[in-house]
Formats: sequence, structure tokens, C-alpha cells
Amino acid sequence: MTKKKTKAFTLVEILTVLAVISGLIIFSVTAIPLQLAKARDSVRKSNIRRVASAIEEIYEDTNCYPESIPLCTYPLQQGSQTIINKIPCDPKSKNSYVYVPELSDCPKWFQLYGILENTDDPIIEKVGCTNGCGPICQFNFGIASTNQVLDPYCNEISPTPGPSPEPTEPIDQYVCSPGGDCEIYANPEISGCPNIYINDPTCQEKCEYREYRCHDARGKTN
Repeated sequence: MTKKKTKAFTLVEILTVLAVISGLIIFSVTAIPLQLAKARDSVRKSNIRRVASAIEEIYEDTNCYPESIPLCTYPLQQGSQTIINKIPCDPKSKNSYVYVPELSDCPKWFQLYGILENTDDPIIEKVGCTNGCGPICQFNFGIASTNQVLDPYCNEISPTPGPSPEPTEPIDQYVCSPGGDCEIYANPEISGCPNIYINDPTCQEKCEYREYRCHDARGKTN
């Protein structure tokens, strides 16, 4: 009785299979996370534009931008009218986007900030946030009212010789802490603080309301 011969894989075939598997692993490790980050960034940009549009609606009705906005998941209201049922959160951190209004009883400008994961996104340069945006330059994307820019505190450092520039006024970032106090935070963004009150130790008297407080105290110190 003749035995059937079993065909073995050649070395070339084995190496080809290993190369394909390696390529798939490299793709899953690099390309897939990047695409997921881009998808989350798309949500961030849409969220920020949506909230900014709602803030503009309030200005059209009152001729003032809001002095602060609530945490994400809370409604954005103007009087008895609900503008947004639930303010959206960052899709990954679940923190609030950061609102910075003019320090005034009737703000005439605002800035709204978030952080994109894909730092190569061309929109970062387009909106002027290549060197960072907002207080202490901690953001890379945002929207401002038409009479304001996103990066008044983030000037690019020039290596050209000459006298040192005059020191600017220190920026203290006051926020409503989880306990209800108006405190200085070094990095409000990681605490999910919905509002930053620049050099305003009163926090517009909003800290008694839970919806205006930070999620946690991680950003209090560097």
C-alpha cells in the first residue's frame, strides 16, 4: 500500500506568512490607535462648535456672553429656555471643555478650549494654536467670539538677539473647586473645570453651584 506524501511548507512560505502577520500587528499598533484618536478629535471639534454656537445664541438674546457655563452633562440655559439639553463632554477624558469669558458682568468676548490628541492635525495651525492656546498655553484647539483670538497669552519665543521683552502680568487661573471654593489651579483642564476665571478670585460668585465646579482636584498643582 502506497503512503501519501504530506506536503510541507517551504521556508519562503513560512517567512511570507510571518511577514504578513508582523505587518498586521504593526498596523494594529500604530494605524488603528491613530484613526481612533482622529475620530475622537472629530467629536471634540463638533462638540466645541456646537457649544460655541449655543453661546452665540445667548449673546444674540442678551447682548452679553454668559459669565460661565455649567459642567458637561448639565443643560445650558438662558432663563427658562434650554439651549442644549446636555453639554457634551470630551469623548475620552469625560471632562468638560474649558470656557474663558471676559472678566465682566456682561462679557463681550469668550474663548472655548479643548485638546486634540492628533497633534499633527492641520487645524491646530489654522486656528493659531501651534504654540498652544489659552491660559498657560495648555490647549491646542478652540473657538473664540469674532472679536477675540484664541492665543493672547501664547506668543512664540523668538531667538533673535536683543533686550528681553518686558514681563507680562502674571496669569492666575481661578476655578471653582469640587468643594465649592474659588481657588487657583495650575492645570484646570485635567480637573474638568468648565470655566477659568483669569485673575478673578471671586469666580463670578458661581462656586456655590455644583454645576460650575471642577470634576476633581488633580489640576490644583503641577
